[in-house]
Amino acid sequence: MTTSNLPLAGIRVLELSEIWAGPYCGCLLGDMGAEVIKIESIQRIARGPLNPPEGAAQYPDAHPSNEPWNRFAIFNATNRNKKGLTLDLKTDNGREAFKKLAAVSDIILCNYARSVMENFQLSYEEIYKINPAIIYMLMPGYGSTGPYKDYRSMGMAVDAVSGHTFQRGYPELEQSSNSVVHHPDAVAAINGTFALTTALVQRENTGKGQLIDLSQAESFMTHMGNMYLEEQINESGIKRKGNRNTEYAPQGVYKCLGDDKWISISIVTDQQWNLLAELIDPNLVHSEKYDSKIKRLDNHDELDSIIARWTSKLDNYDVMNQLQAIGIPAGAVLNCGPDTYDDLHLNERGFFQIVEDANTGIYPLSGPVIRFQNSSAEIIHNPAPSLGEHNEYILKDILGYSDMEIKEMEELEIIGTTPLLGSDMGGSRRLESENNA
Repeated sequence: MTTSNLPLAGIRVLELSEIWAGPYCGCLLGDMGAEVIKIESIQRIARGPLNPPEGAAQYPDAHPSNEPWNRFAIFNATNRNKKGLTLDLKTDNGREAFKKLAAVSDIILCNYARSVMENFQLSYEEIYKINPAIIYMLMPGYGSTGPYKDYRSMGMAVDAVSGHTFQRGYPELEQSSNSVVHHPDAVAAINGTFALTTALVQRENTGKGQLIDLSQAESFMTHMGNMYLEEQINESGIKRKGNRNTEYAPQGVYKCLGDDKWISISIVTDQQWNLLAELIDPNLVHSEKYDSKIKRLDNHDELDSIIARWTSKLDNYDVMNQLQAIGIPAGAVLNCGPDTYDDLHLNERGFFQIVEDANTGIYPLSGPVIRFQNSSAEIIHNPAPSLGEHNEYILKDILGYSDMEIKEMEELEIIGTTPLLGSDMGGSRRLESENNA
């Protein structure tokens, strides 16, 4: 990626993370010009199964091919603009290489469980000895202190612990019907990016690095302040609202013409209601039953039926354009397929970029979302690195390892480009111990 004068040009980041929270944080740093080195191992991978069945949906054209770990969509979607290095950090040689790299880096970010880096003997205290200016961020699910500090977590667990899962969904359905979401990961990634860039500013002013303790759960809970406040002041507690809002009526998502086509409509004022009523049925404008927000809230189910009968005969984009033209908040509900890829606005802004990857082929993928108008650098979406793709560049060009030393590390399986048997099932060592039990 061209990084001539992007804000983080010249900053080197070591990323030890998987799934979404940490990787997306690394993505954002890379989008801003940082050199992000993703550190993995051939002993344990987070790139999907080693032998997925043909037809598995997580791969381009549902075809895993011979190296599925380099074609896994979930990994490739969250690891753009990075370099890839494999290191076995449970070995002395692997830790030595990591420390040499840390000595010439600016940031280390890790979203593994709190104790992982300690177990590798690569804690902040150890790295500080060789690089006092390092900015070192741990972002486990529940932070690095407190009773939950050693609990493992995923986005859906953080969603539940924060109380968000309880609030999602339709009021007539039980919470068990809620879909699983990982939204807290993205929130933690953005807050992590903010914390790291802020620490860079402070280091520029003081010359000092620091340790950052970011709890993914606490990071997400700050987005729910209104819910906590409502729970405190409402004697009956918060009620799940589905697509509704206690302040607006009618508000909802309504079926439109076509297969699985929908429109979102939100009426904020009486004037907006009158405009919508005039479009649907002029008689509604004069109905006292709906002439105030309170009355419309009381008759919301009935209004939903009336609106749905109207929208069901119309194209969702036509409804959106018609309502927006007269000042009514409305938006077509887009899927993650043709609706978004063909969207005029997204294409006009160049949101999708054509990415060519030797492992996956050529596909339109979302590009960097932050644009710097005063930068001459073109921010592009470079494909995620294949496993160990930049081993030689990093070890030889950055750290000065010889060809013989690199070859020896390959023979000792400290580095590599092919995952070991069992690496997709919690680690090759775990499989080995189970087989020897």
